[in-house]
Amino acid sequence: MLQLRFLRHLSIFLTASFAVGALPAQEWNRAIRSLRPADVRDEEKTVLDNLQRRAENALAGVPRAYTRQEADKARSALRHQLQQSLGLHLFQSPPVLKARVVGTLSREGYRIEKIVYETQLGTVPAHLYLPAGVAQPGPAVLFYPGHWWPDAKTRPDFQAFCINMARMGFGVLIWDPFGQGERGISMRDHRRVEALLIGISQQGFAEYETQCALTYLLSRKEVDPHRIGMTGASGGGYNTWITAALDDRVAAAVPVVGTSEFFQQISVTRSYNWDPNEHCHYVPGLIRYANNHELLAMAAPRPIRVIAARDDREFPITGVRSIYEYGHQLYTSYGSPERISLIDDTSAGHGYQQKKREAAYGWFLRWLMHRGDGNAHPEPPTVTMPYDAPELRCFPAGQNQPAGPGIVELVRRLAADLPLPTASRNLSAVLGLPSDKLLAHPAVQSVQLQRLLIGSEKEITLPAFLLRPKGNVKGVLIAVDDRGKEALTEDLRFPLLLNEQWAVCGMDPRGIGELSTTKMAWVAAVSLLLNENFVGRQAFDIGRVVKYLGSDAAFAGKPFTLYARGHTAALAAAYVIGLSSDLKYFLLRDGFISLCQFLERPHSLKLSFKLQTTDQYTAVPLEREIPFQYFPFCGLRYFDVPQLLASTQATGLIVNPIDGDWNRMSETNARRSLPSRIRILSDDHPDNAITEFLRNLIKGASSLTAYKSSCCSGTCGVRPGG
Repeated sequence: MLQLRFLRHLSIFLTASFAVGALPAQEWNRAIRSLRPADVRDEEKTVLDNLQRRAENALAGVPRAYTRQEADKARSALRHQLQQSLGLHLFQSPPVLKARVVGTLSREGYRIEKIVYETQLGTVPAHLYLPAGVAQPGPAVLFYPGHWWPDAKTRPDFQAFCINMARMGFGVLIWDPFGQGERGISMRDHRRVEALLIGISQQGFAEYETQCALTYLLSRKEVDPHRIGMTGASGGGYNTWITAALDDRVAAAVPVVGTSEFFQQISVTRSYNWDPNEHCHYVPGLIRYANNHELLAMAAPRPIRVIAARDDREFPITGVRSIYEYGHQLYTSYGSPERISLIDDTSAGHGYQQKKREAAYGWFLRWLMHRGDGNAHPEPPTVTMPYDAPELRCFPAGQNQPAGPGIVELVRRLAADLPLPTASRNLSAVLGLPSDKLLAHPAVQSVQLQRLLIGSEKEITLPAFLLRPKGNVKGVLIAVDDRGKEALTEDLRFPLLLNEQWAVCGMDPRGIGELSTTKMAWVAAVSLLLNENFVGRQAFDIGRVVKYLGSDAAFAGKPFTLYARGHTAALAAAYVIGLSSDLKYFLLRDGFISLCQFLERPHSLKLSFKLQTTDQYTAVPLEREIPFQYFPFCGLRYFDVPQLLASTQATGLIVNPIDGDWNRMSETNARRSLPSRIRILSDDHPDNAITEFLRNLIKGASSLTAYKSSCCSGTCGVRPGG
């Protein structure tokens, strides 16, 4: 409070001491920078708390089935929502696998068939473990490895499970997920976020390939289609939950260290920024309609044994217990409480170690073979091979095959088939924005320079400075910069604007400047789980400032200009332009001009397909990636930036637009994507042209011709803008 009083006195002092516009530019810079508090750590916490609270509220609002009747009634709608969140409807079904056996390893009591088959993402190497001398169809289990990168299907713990299951009479199909084993190493293939633009999530790729594996398993004469089980650890445990929830052909399931109650996961992962390398848990909109409890309800009353580790950072045991307790209640309503089980392993942490395997053996023996009571079945001494043993390979030595090219090509092909988007009336819904109702605000003071704190939504207050001329205001320029609002002092000609009776408001939306965060991966992930887009929220914040100032008598009815510099600010500003009718002018600088550019990145994508060695994959970035938060789920199904810019009556200038490889575009190239009436400038030194643009808009010029505006062409390459 004392600081705010001091700043208010500072603004009055500046007004009283200097003639309008007479203060030297460097003094304006110093005065504006002095308004920023020295310590803004609480502001980041507020941004994160707001998002976490909204996630908690969303999960609290999920309808829960507590009886058989309620679960059976809800199942169809829940499955449809989950399929849409994954994007499963966009894949070829049934898959055309073209499977072939490329080798067989005969061992005591079992054999391993080495198999390769085709999916829309590329070629998959797999091992099918079968009992020796199998003569009739028997039970079989799908095994989805989690995020174990160099070994995947050949991890010794996984080999031990498959060997012992085969010796007990089960078939087991285990394969290398994209980015792992013989398809890796590529952590990059676990965050192919460009697919979000057309409506496919990372878990959608995983579930599609699980469906491919299931299709192959069911094609085998050795397999009884009515006795299919599924298991997996970590990400494989999560995929087991997803598959069991969606597919009744899975007769029994054992998810291992794969998930917890979702709000507990969201809470504990905040401190370490979740895991920005792998996105399998980021299912768009999931927490709007389901917690892990709903995945269980979708699978009920089929037998489910949940195996957890007491000490597991990402999957708190208290959350796992709450899922089991709910499941026991639900399964009791089905008259089948014995079909739900929880194993809390205190002997080992995250993984599929021996005690966890023994618990899985007992469960599958009971429910797929009708042997035993479901208790743990002891594992005999088991000899496994080194994960990199040459005889275990399905592909030729030294010929690992990345899935990245196949993923990107599929996404581009599906994007090319979309109709050209128009300016979306559903933009607010696609971005997941809240109500447009303006919150109560303190009145704007008449002093020349002041700090504003503008309410955006509950808990979020937007810091801004307002610089206004003495006397009547003729126009308002609202500015946002990736570097923070204080950096605007290096760009904007304050004396020019003030002398022409224009006011300037520099503001920081959440994620920028005073509201910046070091937890952007967590922010983007939780936003996606809420079916929101974080850049959309930044646009909402900017729109709050436009409405706030527009509601003040001193500025109402005056022309508003939006200035945005930086790839985040420019993208958010494009959304503001598509959402708001209150703008007369805009200037976007150093930003992307189309979502399609995120699919057309010839240099960067080539780098991203590179496979890495075991000592590189966690540390070496392959290319400069497009930030995760820039990808609205299903965005290209509803809009693209050129159509948003074409929908406005505002006059605009785009300065130094960039392509998907982060290179500045020529004016000729940019013109291909942008509406003809949008002016474009590509120049090493654009400041004079920007100043001239400001002079012309101040004068209300209808023809802005004082700067370069030649015909240009974009690099989107998927579909031209219009």
